[in-house]
Amino acid sequence: MGLILSAMQAYANVMWASLTAPARPALAGQINPKIKALMDGYQGVPQQVSTSVNIQQLQKVKNMRDLAEVCSGIAPGRILRSACPTSANQQDADIIRQKLKITHLVDLRSTYERSEDPNSLLVRNAELQVSKRQGSMTQMEKFEPVGEQSAHSGLTIHHLSLIERSRYYKAILLKIPFATSAYALAVMPFDSFKGKSAIMAEVNKGGLPMLYEMILETSGPEIKCALEVITEAAEAGEPLLFFCKIGKDRTGVLAALLLSCCGAKPEEIIADYHRSDSVIQEIALGGLEKEDKELNQIDQAVFSKAPAEVMAATLSHLDDAYGGAAAYLQSIGFTREQQQRLAKALAVPISSQ
Repeated sequence: MGLILSAMQAYANVMWASLTAPARPALAGQINPKIKALMDGYQGVPQQVSTSVNIQQLQKVKNMRDLAEVCSGIAPGRILRSACPTSANQQDADIIRQKLKITHLVDLRSTYERSEDPNSLLVRNAELQVSKRQGSMTQMEKFEPVGEQSAHSGLTIHHLSLIERSRYYKAILLKIPFATSAYALAVMPFDSFKGKSAIMAEVNKGGLPMLYEMILETSGPEIKCALEVITEAAEAGEPLLFFCKIGKDRTGVLAALLLSCCGAKPEEIIADYHRSDSVIQEIALGGLEKEDKELNQIDQAVFSKAPAEVMAATLSHLDDAYGGAAAYLQSIGFTREQQQRLAKALAVPISSQ
């Protein structure tokens, strides 16, 4: 038995050396042709719309914008995105509720992140709906508001987490190379840190594109439910704001799918995503970056940014793996008819409803 364990340890040491060796830099010009084509069409200048002035007056809520700023198929004021707005002060709350007239918040954060919320002026006494996954389906469970009526009541919050611990780690195991999995299993009994570090090395190599692929692959029911909530609000003429913690990753993936539904060009989707790069440079992985010490090894320089090429890679993945964003949405149960309804509703100016 001792010889077997010694052999396993020797194998693990060899694998560790190979896995931690410096990666070779990519040769210039070695870019996926589809990604290169998307990058060639990228334009990073959004247009100003009627809501832009109000958004620019926000003090505490970061990274907010109207999707109409990059897509002419969306009417201003219908659908907005941001970082978490629970930090809103009185001025921000007034702008969001009274000037932008937001009546729905779609919260893509994890249960852990939501537990850290302050007693926010914005969401005080709001009606709460929390998603509950049952198999491949997600249903919303309603909770009545508690407390006295406030100036900002009449708001509904829909909690739909796109990153949760169990789904995240299962997705990683399916994504990393078999050799890394074998190494991790071999070394864990002797040195759990080495095993987990090898997995984190693959996470860093995969970067944001791999993270976004995992969100698409593991959060289909939540994405479908979020789009159904957005469609219902849009058809009722009720402005909606969707967000995660920093408004970059989970929000960026959902925004890309929404913009695709509304006929946005790839370069417009890339432009919308890349705007986060200059606003917030922070990591948010559903709170896992705080709970798990191994995630301290995550590459800050990679995961805190929003490079245009990352969204270009994600759009390329949607094409290669599913046949495009529309086909992906259909695969998770958001049908072509529903996609058309969503696009039609978001194109109608609020004043005409």
